[in-house]
Amino acid sequence: MDDYEMYISNGDKLMDKEKYMDAIREYSEAYKTIPPGSEKAELCYKLSQAYLALDHKNIENPVKYAMEALKEHEKTGETELKVLDLMNLGFIYLDSNIDEAIKYIDEAYKIAEEINDVQLKAMALNAKAEATRNPDEALNIYKNVMEISDKSMDWDNYFEAALGEINILRNKDINAAMDAAYKAMDKIDKILETIKTKKDKTEFKKSLSYIYDSASDMAMELENFDEAMKIAERAKS
Repeated sequence: MDDYEMYISNGDKLMDKEKYMDAIREYSEAYKTIPPGSEKAELCYKLSQAYLALDHKNIENPVKYAMEALKEHEKTGETELKVLDLMNLGFIYLDSNIDEAIKYIDEAYKIAEEINDVQLKAMALNAKAEATRNPDEALNIYKNVMEISDKSMDWDNYFEAALGEINILRNKDINAAMDAAYKAMDKIDKILETIKTKKDKTEFKKSLSYIYDSASDMAMELENFDEAMKIAERAKS
């Protein structure tokens, strides 16, 4: 193992423990000796994430390393990873400059469309929906994501969009949001029918616990405590 690999491994462990400053120190040591290429791009991405986690209001370093990751992937010709770099930049700007965030997300979507990568298109659209100021526009984007993700069986993006739809509707009409949550839970049940092993079923359902949590929270907000209990049981069964 090269020295920079040891520093990266140490940094990863510290990130898992949310010790962001210590992780930055380890990653920075790796940065001194790591050669150009894919590994350096990945390290730059990790540095951007560590700095952002340390202080999400100070985006100078997150942007610096995210841009460097982008440049490295441009050199290596890894177009799919370039799309992810652009989305990373979009998310970094999300709290400070919406217009800049949307610019990078739109660029990511354009490239994903050019290479016809359905999953990356859905990811970019989910990011665009999160960034947009217009709730109705965001709802339309989420519905589009759910449609294309359903066809491609891209369940990560499908249910991320489903949660986005639920959250927007919750601010407008909580009963409509509950309907959307039930629809999402019914969709989970249908997908579970296609999964063969009990272990895979359990892991899939666990990965979508946020859908059940959202539905249960809304039932509690509506003071429908019996329904909240039923949803909690549905999540476990």
